[in-house]
Amino acid sequence: MRTTVDPSRGACDFPERYAILSRRPSTELEWNDTTLAECDLRWQAQSMSMSNTREDPFIKLFISAYERGSWADAKLLKPDAIDRTNPAVDQIATRESDGKTLAIEHTIVEPFVGEKQDFAFFKAAFLKIEEDKSLAVPGRWIRVFVPVGLLRQVKPAERVVIVDAVHSWIQANRLVLPDGSSEHRLSMAIKGQKACDVTLHVEVVPLAGPGDLHVRRLQAENDFEDVIESSLSRKVPKLVNTVADKRILLLERQHMNLTPRHILQEIERRRPSFPDLARVDEIWIVETIFYGTPFGGTYLRFELHHGNEIVGSFDFKGGTLIMKFEDGVAEVVRRVNEVPA
Repeated sequence: MRTTVDPSRGACDFPERYAILSRRPSTELEWNDTTLAECDLRWQAQSMSMSNTREDPFIKLFISAYERGSWADAKLLKPDAIDRTNPAVDQIATRESDGKTLAIEHTIVEPFVGEKQDFAFFKAAFLKIEEDKSLAVPGRWIRVFVPVGLLRQVKPAERVVIVDAVHSWIQANRLVLPDGSSEHRLSMAIKGQKACDVTLHVEVVPLAGPGDLHVRRLQAENDFEDVIESSLSRKVPKLVNTVADKRILLLERQHMNLTPRHILQEIERRRPSFPDLARVDEIWIVETIFYGTPFGGTYLRFELHHGNEIVGSFDFKGGTLIMKFEDGVAEVVRRVNEVPA
């Protein structure tokens, strides 16, 4: 048995939407019983997993405020969650009032290629050093920077050797480190390999009280152009191949050293290599540098830039819109002290 679905009549909501998202050119699609059953299961899974990814709440808040709140009642669909085998955008919003659609693709802008993987290795290994409170020197804030990529392409046993060597070096030298910036060469023996030499960059400043120590990463090389190249190569095709009335690329800025101007200038330099960028209607930036920290809490900010100017913005706290800037008009929607912490 075969079932014919005419998307123009909306005979079956999910196949209709999924067909559109799959960019099928035919206006009449055939679905057999197995296909319909699979679609039903996927639709149920989709409905239950709308908040499963980290960026979901960011996108939902953005849509709620976008274009003077006209998308607040939109139904959200996650094609990327439905079909994991083919590239698809993160979310599509369908506006109740007129049926118009908005496709949104989110990506985190890394300061260098492989940053997320590098941080995962770093966090699991080096941050444990900070748990040793005996390393703190009263009256001093010591920051030890290890090179980015130090633990990548290194076997687990070798990582232990490297981390232990850095830990031991700090323990032996912490009391004699000079104030200000300094660099120190650390040589360590790894079984079955030649000695591994690492340059540690150290910053020491006066700090009242019992002192503190942090181990952080230092980026020595700049490959940001490769980061943007990779992001555009992966994200732009998803957007332009999705049928929608409007397409938005949402860039998440997590790192202080990457300014919006820096990010957008690099994208502009890449336009000749990515002509399809012309089919992306807007590029927004969501600031999450301090999101989820004791300092930033639940504060989120979305920005739309044109050249060196901010031409649109939304500020949220606790999931509530507190300020917006649209069409040249800034408006305090709700005062911060009125929003629960």
